[in-house]
Amino acid sequence: MPFYQNIKFRLMGLGLLLIAIGVAARHLVFLPAVQERVQEVVAGAHVSIATYVAHDIDHSIRMRRDLIRELADTLPPSLLAQPEDLAQWLGTRERLNPLFDRGILVLRPDGRLLARSPLADGAAPGARLDADWFDAVLQPEQAVIGKPRRDDAGGAPLLTGAAAVRGADKRVLAVLAGVVSLEAPGFLDDLQQTRLGASGGFLLVSPADGLFITARDPALALQPTPPPGADPLLDHTMAGYRGTGITSRSDGADALFSIAAVPSTGWLVVASAPAVEVFQPVEELRRLLWRNTFATVAGMLILLSLLLPRMLRPLTDAARSIREMADGGRELAPLPIPRHDEVGALVLGFNKLVAKLHEKEQALLQTMAKLDRLAGTDALTGAWNRRQFYEAVERELERFRRYRRPLALVMLDVDLFKTVNDRYGHATGDLVLQQIAHCIRATLRKPDSVTRWGGEEFLVLLPDTGLASAAALAERMRASIAAHHIDGAGSVTASFGVAELGESESRDEWVARADAALYRAKQGGRNRVEADHTVRPAAGAQAGPVQLSWDASFESGNGILDAEHRDLFDEVNRLLSALFSEARDAEIQPAIDSLLEKLKRHFHDEEQFLQAAGYPELGAHAVLHRALIQRAEALVDGFRSHRTEERALFTFLAHDVVAEHIVHEDRKYFPHLAASAGIHG
Repeated sequence: MPFYQNIKFRLMGLGLLLIAIGVAARHLVFLPAVQERVQEVVAGAHVSIATYVAHDIDHSIRMRRDLIRELADTLPPSLLAQPEDLAQWLGTRERLNPLFDRGILVLRPDGRLLARSPLADGAAPGARLDADWFDAVLQPEQAVIGKPRRDDAGGAPLLTGAAAVRGADKRVLAVLAGVVSLEAPGFLDDLQQTRLGASGGFLLVSPADGLFITARDPALALQPTPPPGADPLLDHTMAGYRGTGITSRSDGADALFSIAAVPSTGWLVVASAPAVEVFQPVEELRRLLWRNTFATVAGMLILLSLLLPRMLRPLTDAARSIREMADGGRELAPLPIPRHDEVGALVLGFNKLVAKLHEKEQALLQTMAKLDRLAGTDALTGAWNRRQFYEAVERELERFRRYRRPLALVMLDVDLFKTVNDRYGHATGDLVLQQIAHCIRATLRKPDSVTRWGGEEFLVLLPDTGLASAAALAERMRASIAAHHIDGAGSVTASFGVAELGESESRDEWVARADAALYRAKQGGRNRVEADHTVRPAAGAQAGPVQLSWDASFESGNGILDAEHRDLFDEVNRLLSALFSEARDAEIQPAIDSLLEKLKRHFHDEEQFLQAAGYPELGAHAVLHRALIQRAEALVDGFRSHRTEERALFTFLAHDVVAEHIVHEDRKYFPHLAASAGIHG
């Protein structure tokens, strides 16, 4: 076999190919997408910071401009003739609002110094000042901000705000100027101290003046901007670009920059950071992916070297598996096909044989199941036969001995059935038996069962039923059969014998007592029910009408909920007693209304407790509550209008409310309540 058909070669080649595809996808698609996303996130943050800084600077400028305008508007013109009083007035204003740390000056309209505040220094009164902003402030009726400059004496960077003092006739009487240092605390000093990353920072530029106002490097403060082409980032800024991007700096390194404008001055705040710092997480991720790739390749080669020798023994493994199946050591089942080669063809043929055998086995099992059902069912009536009855009654007897639950038996025989056969024929007789079985099943509850005992005899097994309740059910069956019309035969009747299982009574003794009671019913005139009272019920078993019994296993541990559950059991039992005693509607209806009201109140209380305990399935449990209440209200309305029979009401109360919900569904939250009580206890 050529080496390229070798399984080991193919699997290793496939693994390396998949790894190569993954590496290419990560470096060509994933990493560029991550880098682009990192740039977007960092650029957004830089834009936000630059905008915030620009607004902060704008706010500081506007505060000083508004202050100088307010001082000019409030300066009493009479003080212009009193330089000493004017200087004192300036000092007072300077102390009240110290926004101009280098003092406040008052100039005559010809530019000569009239007075200055205590903080102001420079020329003496009477000296003429030559400033770029002086002519501009004489024109409009608003304050102006001058070009940043250096102090003639100390070289400190300064900024001047000025406003004209006008008389009632709008004539300029004087010029008020406030001087602030660009390095004053809380003004522009933060731009030199704030860093973006390890080496990034801010730059404040005045495009109109061609000046660096301030920068992270103090040496650039109030220096002229370089000529076009010297710094691409600065060229973008001076060209009017606003926003963010990546460009090459004068030193050749790429940088991420963001630009925001200071509205009141036209200055620009430039935030920049080296691209190598911005994309450092991407580079670390790239190095991590390469290390991961090398580790994956090494691990795959080691793993395949250990596993592939085993994978190259498919023929030996297949032969061993087939031999084990033939010896009974393992279940007959299809084998995995390693490849479509000679071994694969052999295993495929074996698998087809296994599939055929499995199909035949399933068909045989279905036939056996069908035969088993037929063996336990009467073909004519669909009722159980004696074999099925004996199996079921053994289970009920065991339950009776363990839980002491009542167990009753009803035996019935069709009256004068031989006459029906003789008069109408055996076909009609068979129809009569089928219809009687139908009437019996329509009367029974879900746990009950009917058995064809003999030719026209039937046995009805009633779990959890005492003698009185069994007799009541037998009476219902009797009435149903007598009222039923059968085509071709009219009406027929049946006689019934009822017996409850005694303490130490055997199955055959129990059936014999039911048969004796049936005989007495026949002797008493037929079409009647005769109950056997010769044997006392088992100790602890309930007698009388159908009653629901409270058990300690139904308790959740919550005293209020358990008390309400027991109260509901009592209400249901009272209603069932009324139903089986054939009480009048006037007696039954109040019991129904009382039970419905208590059921609603209990569901509400239970949901409140479960909500307080943080039960996670409360929503589904509440849906069950609403469904039960809707069903109960519908049954009550039907009962009032005589559209609902007592049997439907009995089934709903005993099965849906008590057995399925209170006994079964409510148990689901018992562990949660116990855990919750342990946490808060």
